[in-house]
Amino acid sequence: MKIIDLHCDTIARLTETGENLYQNQGHFDLIRAQQANLVLQVFSLFVYPAEQSRTLKGILQQIDRFYQEIEQNSQLVYLLLYMTDYKPDNNRLAALLHLEGGECLGTDQEVLRILYRLGLRSVGLTWNDRNLLADGVKEGQNAGGLSRVGRKMIQEMKRLGMLLDLSHIAPAGFYQAIDEYQGPVLVTHANVRKFCDHPRNLDDNQLKALANSGGIIGLSQVSDFVKDIPQPSLDDFIDHIVYVSDLIGVEHVALGSDFDGADQVVLPGIEGYHQLETLLRKRGFYTHELEMIFSMNVERVIKQILK
Repeated sequence: MKIIDLHCDTIARLTETGENLYQNQGHFDLIRAQQANLVLQVFSLFVYPAEQSRTLKGILQQIDRFYQEIEQNSQLVYLLLYMTDYKPDNNRLAALLHLEGGECLGTDQEVLRILYRLGLRSVGLTWNDRNLLADGVKEGQNAGGLSRVGRKMIQEMKRLGMLLDLSHIAPAGFYQAIDEYQGPVLVTHANVRKFCDHPRNLDDNQLKALANSGGIIGLSQVSDFVKDIPQPSLDDFIDHIVYVSDLIGVEHVALGSDFDGADQVVLPGIEGYHQLETLLRKRGFYTHELEMIFSMNVERVIKQILK
């Protein structure tokens, strides 16, 4: 069964460690992705928040590293820019480029358009902190929503045909962004607040708003977002899939591991995805529902957005 994963931080990690995408000691590489029958991976660009010029330089360095890896491993991976290029088979992995946190954009739509020309097709407005576009979840109960610049940036993303990711954004901005975007949004890596009361996780109202937009949530492997115990189990992670499926429908559920973005994850790496099918069948999921969770829901959304 083919699998799509909505978020990994592997490119940022490789830029730091000097390892390669073909095979490495992290959570994700091309060898293991092929063994797991992965057909599409969203690769995140991430630099810790700082002033615009510094973050933009770091993002450009990661884009350069990303293209080096694509070129060196062209027999196993290709860049996904438009859905007409998408060939979901196990021979070559489609790679979609995502920006995690809009600090490098500043207030400049020109930078967004340049990054689009460099292959960027998905943007998350914030990491945990406030920036010029919106407030992140770290700002707490008094967090604000979108700025005027943030609204205009979303409008330009929609015009270009870019995916909007609402991971990390504070609740006020979450709802405002859905209204502004007027299309299916993503939350690429988060879980359910009911089972783990972490500010990065979504409560029931957020999940329902996400579903009303036609969007999807990629459920995360990060232990801190699965359960507030030292070592959550894979069954604890499955609880999140079951809950979201029951609450808003299986058509809004996907996978968003956050591999290489945290030290403690429930699965050992991308190779662990082969365990999910059996466990989900035991929880009562049918084959067509598994196909939706593993790939079809993501395909539906990106076909609507990528021009």
